Amino acid sequence: MNARAQLRWMLPLALAACIIAGTAIYWHRARSEASSADLVGYLPGANSMVVYIDVARLRQSGILAKLAGTKSAEDPDYRQFVEGTQFDYREDLDAIAAAFQDGRVYFALRGRFHWSNIAGYAASQGGSCHNHFCVTPGSQPNRRISFYPLAPDVLAMAVGPDDFGAYQVARPTGHGAAVAMPRDPVWAVIPAAALAGMDTLPAAAKAFVPALQSADKIVLSIGADSAQQLQLGVHVTCKDASGAAALVTQLDAITKALRDALAREHKQLDPADLAGVLVAGNFHRDERQVYGIWPISKTFVDAIAGSY
Repeated sequence: MNARAQLRWMLPLALAACIIAGTAIYWHRARSEASSADLVGYLPGANSMVVYIDVARLRQSGILAKLAGTKSAEDPDYRQFVEGTQFDYREDLDAIAAAFQDGRVYFALRGRFHWSNIAGYAASQGGSCHNHFCVTPGSQPNRRISFYPLAPDVLAMAVGPDDFGAYQVARPTGHGAAVAMPRDPVWAVIPAAALAGMDTLPAAAKAFVPALQSADKIVLSIGADSAQQLQLGVHVTCKDASGAAALVTQLDAITKALRDALAREHKQLDPADLAGVLVAGNFHRDERQVYGIWPISKTFVDAIAGSY
């Protein structure tokens, strides 16, 4: 198994969980704000895109098992990693905080780590460790994976061009990621500038990108309303109230255009399809803050989970 496989299990989990993991709110409503603030506080950079996933809630709700699939379907390289390190995210990982910045990715991972096994495995894959700080080759010549135990239950990790990126994940100094913590267990804070690089979004979702690029900050989260209806939320901070009013008008217009396009194609609204979710969006503003809600059906969640 090469070194890039060490992250293969984690990155798909992070990306997919941002879409469906909020279903955990159906079963576990307790807030994890303090835990998320602590973990996100380790991350560097005020202009990063930051993602937080409460993996423990996914495990408790049963969603993690659905997302991860069965052991028989796992990649052989991943099984080898588990056997060599005794670390299995389905049982040992509790939370992920990640920051994406200038082509680098920084992680603070909370869980139960068998450090001697992880360090030994890194060395066996062509990496090296010194004073508990390890570096292994990445998937490309200019990519390096570095990691070290930041606390007994926290692993700092970085993927980037240098050998010391993980040192940027450290105890708070006042210069880390300045993020207002959403209340939900799964969320992402996205600087508007980062939208320019999201070319792989589905066409229905990409339609909303131009309207959001003038915002100051965008927060996506997954939670549930008082009736336990799962929903995707967006909170956009605009430069001023007039900009917020214009954004609401744009979002309403884009939603109507998607609905009209489906009608022209004589397509029924499919709750298992992303377009079927996006046409149900509802938006309002409060001064320069814009809020949007998209109800998510269990059918859609099952369809997304079934694709992983």
